[in-house]
Amino acid sequence: GLLRAAVSAVREAGIPDGALPRIRISGCPSSCAAHQAGAMGFQGGVKLVDKKPQPAFKMFLNGTDQLGQARFGQEVGTVLEADLPALLVELGQAAASAGQRWERWSAENYALRILENAPIGSFYGYRYKGVYQNAEDTYARDKNGAVMRDYNGNPIIMRNGSTQAFPGDAKYEDINHDGVINENDIVYLGNANPKLIGGGGFQVKWKDLTLTTFFYGRFGQKIINKARMNLESMYGTGNQSTAVLSRWRAEGDQTDIPRALYGMGYNYLGSDRFVEDATFVRLKTLSLSWNVPKKLLQKLNWGISRANVFVTGYDLFTWTGYKGQDPEVSLPSATKLVEDNATTPVSKRFAFGLTVNF
Repeated sequence: GLLRAAVSAVREAGIPDGALPRIRISGCPSSCAAHQAGAMGFQGGVKLVDKKPQPAFKMFLNGTDQLGQARFGQEVGTVLEADLPALLVELGQAAASAGQRWERWSAENYALRILENAPIGSFYGYRYKGVYQNAEDTYARDKNGAVMRDYNGNPIIMRNGSTQAFPGDAKYEDINHDGVINENDIVYLGNANPKLIGGGGFQVKWKDLTLTTFFYGRFGQKIINKARMNLESMYGTGNQSTAVLSRWRAEGDQTDIPRALYGMGYNYLGSDRFVEDATFVRLKTLSLSWNVPKKLLQKLNWGISRANVFVTGYDLFTWTGYKGQDPEVSLPSATKLVEDNATTPVSKRFAFGLTVNF
């Protein structure tokens, strides 16, 4: 009664005829998100048991510990795995012909898959190998690196789907060595779960002055820089980043940015080209306070027994190698990839105050 599940089978656009469409079976409420401090929830999907689809769900629990001013995030992990009701088993078996994975994929995006024993927030896409420098570089090659040829002995040219590749086009790794870049070449690229989330600070006192700090950081988190992806796509008439000024134009150009292709999206497919390390450390608060000396208060003779003046700054500095505007994006969930869509970064703020006791 408390658990609701929805089953739907969809055929994704761009999948060749004969390819299996994808299935989605979900039992996760919108509030359940991995690595959410103090959160408990469950995620649902389809697992294979003896090659038969078996709907199941997993419960997880996350929390945050605090020791002094240091905060440490931790994931308890899977604490329960159980089968869904028999009704869902029948639904899962009925949908088996539609596939046994939850996956969403389209040409300009990344695949979203929920697989058993794979972390939530995983990225699936193509491996970017740079740019085809010349005609010979576009030749398809087998697993030994030899040029593949047709029955007439002519070199086979790489294709992005049904479109032939040319010098200057984006070069992706042909995983199965069939000379065609398509969904069969999508691989695991990593996941958006930080390896460490932490914070801490220190306090320094000198005479009547006190300096207090607090730092917060995430380490090892990978995110999709979707803003950069759009600004380097050269797909339409919208504004583009100055980075595209160094795009490939002629043989011999040393660049990893492909040529401009108006209205053709295969030069900015979802790949590790746009997956970046979003490790950062941010100075969340910096506060300086001054306790007014009692001798000065007595001299003023205003009836004040204690006074403190302080100034505090928030989000003053961020140390990161991330190329986007703000590395502090949302944490992964079961239904959404972690993307940076050029969200406005947090602003610097200042507060001034005076505390007086009579």
